This record gives sequence, C-alpha cells and structure tokens, in this order.
Amino acid sequence: MNRPKTIVVIGGTGHFGGRICRRLVGEPHTELVVTSRKLASSNALAVELRGLSPGATVRAVALDQSSEDFEHDLAVLEPDIVVHTAGPYQGQNYRVAQACIQCGSHYIDLADGRDFVRNFDQLDEAAKAANVLLVAGASTLPGLSSAVIDLLRPRFSEIHGIEISIAPAHQTPRGIGTVAAVLSYCGKPFQVLSNGNWVTMHGWQNMTMQNYPALGTRLSAACDVPDLALLPACIPECKTVVFHAALEARWEQVSLWLMGGLTRMGIVRDWNKFLPLFRWMSSRLINLGSDTGGMHVRLSGIGPDQKASSVSWYLTARQNHGPEIPCTPALILARKLAANTISKTGAYPCLGLISMADFDTEVSDLDIDWEIVG
Repeated sequence: MNRPKTIVVIGGTGHFGGRICRRLVGEPHTELVVTSRKLASSNALAVELRGLSPGATVRAVALDQSSEDFEHDLAVLEPDIVVHTAGPYQGQNYRVAQACIQCGSHYIDLADGRDFVRNFDQLDEAAKAANVLLVAGASTLPGLSSAVIDLLRPRFSEIHGIEISIAPAHQTPRGIGTVAAVLSYCGKPFQVLSNGNWVTMHGWQNMTMQNYPALGTRLSAACDVPDLALLPACIPECKTVVFHAALEARWEQVSLWLMGGLTRMGIVRDWNKFLPLFRWMSSRLINLGSDTGGMHVRLSGIGPDQKASSVSWYLTARQNHGPEIPCTPALILARKLAANTISKTGAYPCLGLISMADFDTEVSDLDIDWEIVG
C-alpha cells in the first residue's frame, strides 16, 4: 500500500490557511502538516483539527519562509503537496515554489499579485524536469473567474468584453495578508485593456456603481489583479477587461478612494506602514454590515448567431461563507493531486485547471449559490 500523501500548508494558521486546513483534515490517504512561524500556533490548530476529524494524521511544525534554512526545513517534511497561503504575494519572489521543485513536491498558492501570477511560468521548464505541478493564483482570481469564463464561453463566437467584480461581506474577517494586499496598490498605477487600448488606472480609483441581484447597489473601484494581464493574452479578440471591488460600506469605499488620491498626489507613498492601524479599525467595525457577499462576471461579444450578445454570472455567499471561495480552487487541486487524478506537470497560472462542476462539489456544504442572467 502506498504511503499517505503529505500535504504541507504554509501559513496554516492564517486567514485562508486555517480554512484550508479545516477542509483538508481527514482527506483520505493524506497526512496534514500545519505550519506557522510559531510552533504554539501550529499546535493549537492541530489540536482543533484532531478534534474535528478523530483519527486524522495531523502534524504541527514551525516553518518560516523568510528563514535562511527554509529550503532545508521544508525538505525535511518530505512534502508531496505544498499549499502556500502566506500572503501578501505582491513583492514576493518564487522562493517557496523553487524549494518545492528542489524537494520534488507539487505546489499551489492563492496568489493575487498580478506580476507574481503573470510571470509564474518562468518556472515551467524546471518544474517539468522535476515532474511536479506548480500552480499560482489558485484562488478567486484567476482560478474561479476563469472557470466561469470557460462555462460561459460556448455562448459566444467572439468575446469582446469581460467585466469582473467582487463584493465581500462587511462582516468578513480581514487577514493581515489581505489588508496588506489591498493597501499595496492603493493609488498606484496599473495597465488595463479598454476598448482595444492599454490605459492607466489607479488602485481604488475609477469609482462606479455595481448592481447585484442579492446585494443591491454598491460603489466599486478599480483594483490591480492577475486577470487584467492574463485574460487578454488568453482571449486575443477581447477588447476590454476590467475588475472592480465593491465594498459593502460606502464610507470604507470612499475612504480608500481618498487614500488613493493622496498617493497619486505624492502625499502618502506607502499605506502599508499604517497596516496595524487599519487592521485594528477593521476588527472594531466588522459588525457594521452584513454577512452576505458576492461576485459578478459579465461577458459581452458576438453570439453564435453573429448578433451582439451579453451574459452575466452572479454568485452569492451568505453566513460569512465568502472567505471560503478564495480557498476553493486550491482545495480542488490539492484533492486531485492527493488522489493522483492530475498528470499535468509544469508551472502555470490557474487557468483552465478547475471547472464549475469542481467548484459546485467543493462548496456543496456551504451557503453559496450562483445564477446566470442573460
């Protein structure tokens, strides 16, 4: 009988890492290794996980990706699959993925950093030589968003426009990596394909209104995400790709817009130096909104009948189940790798690697649903 697959979750006690551990514990024929920089934190979660799934094999380990001994410390764990959840990924290098190549482990991350995900295929040759699969962006963007596009794509002969927005519930806890990612591009310029031309937008600027069937109308603003670079390359006929984040609290949305303006004027260059303050404020004001969030993908173009066509996909997540969504593509891939149902090797952004059927199966026990309009 083959030995159990060892799944190492880096940042396992964090905002998303803890959710992934709780859903992976007890996966058949696996050993789960929970890591954090502090052994006490890993131990506390491991005890909880053993209570959730008696009989599951769970180990607690201290592991710091910034340590000079990281490569050695990871190799000692003999991982088969590494799930890297320790963001923010903006500004990170590929040290964790390269360490996985060195020790012959598959690798999955939840990266939302545009350059991190876009340039990830530079590891492709080394990953194939090591016979491992490395996947970046196994999260909402581009993992789920690309699965939605694959679902809707047969409705079009040509896709000319893609609009994506995410509307998190206000009661959703914000992990430190999430807050750091939000602040990292506040007011910073980035390129967006609009009407066939690359134009400059700035983080948390370009405010507009978004309508969601279950949420109503929300203010939204432009954010820099991997899809803005990846989708135009995948769909050459596409002329416009935009992404907006629509926060529930309008005062919060307007505050980020004002902060972005201060950055554009050169008054505040880096909002991350205020990260502890923003995280403290977020935790104190978390009950001022609802537990329901959503996501929207709209495609427009030419239908099979050669007439102009558009279709929208709306997701609704209730009971604060929204934070499970960014974890879902990584969970799907981890389960498939553990079950040996993926033979692909190389290094890729998470495009075309999961389906909406996979997504539905993974979230079937959560208060998450979606519909197609148009």
